[in-house]
Parts: sequence; C-alpha cells; structure tokens
Amino acid sequence: MGLASKKKAAAFASSIRYSKEGLVPVVVESAATGEVLMLAYASREALLRTLGSGKAWFFSRSRNSLWRKGETSGNAMRVLFVGADCDNDALLYSVEVLGEGNACHMGRKSCFVQKFGRKESRFPLSSLDALIAGRISEKTPGTYTVKLASSRKLAVAKLREESEELAEALEEKGRREIIWEACDLLYHALVAVRARGIALADLERELGRRRRG
Repeated sequence: MGLASKKKAAAFASSIRYSKEGLVPVVVESAATGEVLMLAYASREALLRTLGSGKAWFFSRSRNSLWRKGETSGNAMRVLFVGADCDNDALLYSVEVLGEGNACHMGRKSCFVQKFGRKESRFPLSSLDALIAGRISEKTPGTYTVKLASSRKLAVAKLREESEELAEALEEKGRREIIWEACDLLYHALVAVRARGIALADLERELGRRRRG
C-alpha cells in the first residue's frame, strides 16, 4: 500500500532539491524507537517507488542502479512516513524493518556502531511494550509480567495501588520518587492493556486522533 497518490507523490518528488548527480541523502530511522538505522541515497525514481509502494527504495552509487531494501537479505523496510528537511535537500524515512529486523548489510540492527562520547541510557516505551508482549506470548514461567497479565483482578488492583503511590509521591516526595512511581504505573498500565489485546501503537493512534481533533 502506497503512502500517496501518484499526483501527490510526483509533486513531492519534484519539490526535492537533488544533487547534480540527481540524488538526495536519506536518513532512515526506526518508527518504533526513533533510532537512526542507516544513511542511503535516493533518486527521484527511487523516491517515487517508495511513495508508491510503501517499501524503501534507494539508489546505489556503487552499482549505479535502483535497489529495494531487503531484495537479498529479506530485511525489507515498510515505510510509514517520508519527510523532507527545511531546505528540501535531505529526506527522512521512518520505517518498520521486516525479516530479522537488521538494517545494516553487516547483519546489525543499525549501521551506526562506532560511538564517541557518553550517550544517555534510555529504554523507550516501545521497547518496554515489545518486552511485555514477548513475555506474555511466550508465557515465560515465573515472571511477574505473566502473573499480572493472567489475572485481571490482580492487574486492576495493582493499577489502583500504583496510581495512589504516584499521587502520594507528587504530593509529598521529590523528583526521584515521582519518576520511580510514574515508571511503575506505566509498566502496570502497559501490561494490563496488553493482556486485553491492546498495544502501545493502539494508544499512540488514539493520541494522534485526539491531537487532530
């Protein structure tokens, strides 16, 4: 399924400022985590194919030809969003990586492996939701997540308890305690809704609908 009609896709592709070689750099990021996965180049035709098919197409400067990500590796990219920067000379593909989930041709999830400086450690809600879904699906024995997801009564009771603890922290405690209790509440909420077949993506779609309203 494409991202735009042929008319809209053509108009968007024509608005891009390509290099003298007819190319534009493309930053590819994970739609789930926001992590930068790779940098590639696209020609006007590659961009049109991406917009028309919803799959990531690029232009290989070494082979001087169009190529679709995943043709040989199986790690195709479903493109959810295409954006252009303020100068219209760089593109952003927000994608879901299929297959084994590796964006790099070296078999890694991201091409960006060399890092300098201190990077703050974060664990996105999307990763937490995926972890919860995995444990529920695999029914990992002895895990608190499975126990919580298996009992609606327990899940509801824990949500009430964690909500009260967060409210108390907001009234009486400091920043560290508030963050701790908020994380507890988020975890229990995600487990409870996931047990009812509702994913974080469903919540995000609802938030998007509200923002448009």
